Amino acid sequence: MSTRPSRGRAVRPRRNANTRYIFIAAGVLAIIGIIAVSALALNQPSALEGRTPDLTPINAPTGRTADGYYFKGQESAPVVVVEYADFQCPACAQYASRIAPSIDAQYVETGQVRMIYHEMPLRQHANAFPAAEAARCAGDQNAFWQMHDMLFLNQAQWQSLAQPAGQFAGYAAQIGLDRAAFERCMSDGTHRSAIQAAQAEADALQIPGTPTFIINGQQYDAGQIQQAIDAALAGQ
Repeated sequence: MSTRPSRGRAVRPRRNANTRYIFIAAGVLAIIGIIAVSALALNQPSALEGRTPDLTPINAPTGRTADGYYFKGQESAPVVVVEYADFQCPACAQYASRIAPSIDAQYVETGQVRMIYHEMPLRQHANAFPAAEAARCAGDQNAFWQMHDMLFLNQAQWQSLAQPAGQFAGYAAQIGLDRAAFERCMSDGTHRSAIQAAQAEADALQIPGTPTFIINGQQYDAGQIQQAIDAALAGQ
């Protein structure tokens, strides 16, 4: 009896079955991969969605000074620190994320320091001015410091945009603001003159760069701020 057909037939069906199983397995793996990628995409932030600050909200009074600048801390605090900053400045973003939380916890929330944010949008930063407007428009809805943190935390996301207003409006919605009111504030230039005045005041004081901190008339940079606060408190 010849074995050739049976051998051939015996081998070929087994090879076809193995190949079929391989294709089925590959198909299953491809479907799993598509599902995984789709799920990952659903969890990614949209183009307008930024990372929200995971820092504990400041436990101190907030408000505006008589000349319109936003502050945090007790008005009766013995030391007042004025920060001249630019929302597009990388060093300002580093201060906001790395140093400011400890300053807030150690000095602002304990009633020893009142921090005042003074806008100083640098002219070489195209989006610094509209970012400062965005923070003030958020301030109209009692959310200046929330937008302040959103802008610094997501600086890389908006700093190079040709038209950042849509991005800022996305942040406003993300932190729970009335987006339509925010957009009207931005488009109407509600705070444009106030930002220009802040810019001119910083120029008149010859503030050398951002961030710069002023305590009792003396200028300090971010690396000196804690030591300067300690010295000012010791002199009270």
